[in-house]
Amino acid sequence: MTYQSPFGDMDMDHEWPDALCLSRTHCANASEETIREFYQGAIELLDAGVPQPAFFLARQLAELALKALLGPEEKHGHDLGKLLKRLQEGGDDLFAGDDDRRLVVEFIRDLYARDSGGDQGRYATTRGGDLSPAAVCCANPELFRQHVDRLFLYTQHRISGVRQSA
Repeated sequence: MTYQSPFGDMDMDHEWPDALCLSRTHCANASEETIREFYQGAIELLDAGVPQPAFFLARQLAELALKALLGPEEKHGHDLGKLLKRLQEGGDDLFAGDDDRRLVVEFIRDLYARDSGGDQGRYATTRGGDLSPAAVCCANPELFRQHVDRLFLYTQHRISGVRQSA
């Protein structure tokens, strides 16, 4: 049997109707599409009872959301605490105070407190060699999903609004 790559080059036509388009070059809004896919992945994994990758994707969703709110001109990193701080210092709408926004911020802070290095759930061990995730044992799936939904909906509303007003 000969290996056949499942990946198409950038100039390849999408020759089949269910092609998985991995490139963001075909998207109207790459950030929005990426955030939607990470959200969809996290929800699918939560619904399927696959906790560790769901945690990782939820944290990645939070990171991507904060970076989208900061904008492409900002220097980014993986530290949720620093990303939140830059938004807060800039007077971002995320900190405007209604309950939904406050809950989004608290969820991101909770993710950061349990995974400050961004490696929990991504690998079997942390960078320090502890089994991962080292700072969280379990999660209430319904509550977890509510927070992931709220984060996604807030972010989609914000970045869709930014795109429409630009």
